[in-house]
Amino acid sequence: MSTAFEAEGYRIDLEQLYRAMYEQSVVEDGERIFHGNSSQVRAVKRLLNDLFGVPVGDTMHPLNNAIRKEAELRMAELGWAEKDQGHSARYVLFREV
Repeated sequence: MSTAFEAEGYRIDLEQLYRAMYEQSVVEDGERIFHGNSSQVRAVKRLLNDLFGVPVGDTMHPLNNAIRKEAELRMAELGWAEKDQGHSARYVLFREV
């Protein structure tokens, strides 16, 4: 499976996104965790904006939300990360960088 995909005119490189998440993650109870809702961390929606220029607002942006969901699904398929169920911005990261 490719680690990059095109969506709505944006090219998203999952390797780059995952590395940014990993750099901000912490180890808790033996698991590497990315807390996207922490005030010390750039949430995935902000990382998509910072890294790839995907629009984001103060609240949910439909385009950003769709691209974020696709990135989540693809990272799960690759076995790199799994998002907690519900509306949490918490991800368990499985791949070492």
